[in-house]
Amino acid sequence: MTREADPGDGALSAVQIAFLIESGTFTAERLAEVSERVARGDLEARERKTRQDTIDASLSANVVAERLGLDIAELRRRTAEGQLYAFSAQDEEHYPTWQFTDDPAAPVLSGLAAVIVAFPSDMHPATIRGFMSTPQRQTRIDDVRVTPVDWLRHDGDPQVLRDILDGFLLS
Repeated sequence: MTREADPGDGALSAVQIAFLIESGTFTAERLAEVSERVARGDLEARERKTRQDTIDASLSANVVAERLGLDIAELRRRTAEGQLYAFSAQDEEHYPTWQFTDDPAAPVLSGLAAVIVAFPSDMHPATIRGFMSTPQRQTRIDDVRVTPVDWLRHDGDPQVLRDILDGFLLS
């Protein structure tokens, strides 16, 4: 059954449904499956899991300060200056683990600060985590796609990542 959408309820209008099917984006069956999953709350559950996974893949300010041999004030200063990336969740600052290395001489990814400034201010931490952990077409080492994290670990040019992020803003 097709219904007219209430702009506030997130339902698709008959015109939108017809477009999705006619454009080949969805078959009628696939659209029905997706609609059922949304109605069951599967999408909300996945969003909650993604948010929690992002928090779980991060460290507290105290742990990071100890790891880097800094006091909390210095850690916050470096974060404010864009040398480290942190996000707030559950009334705490969280530092994603992807930005750190196991090398005591260089515990933070090389070129990280140049990439952090390119993160759009409204980009969700889970989206940033996804970007940093997904091989990109433009980041290749020995003709193999690598993640932005691996790109920076191998001294890849941070400008390549900035260009990709700038492309997000244009799309």
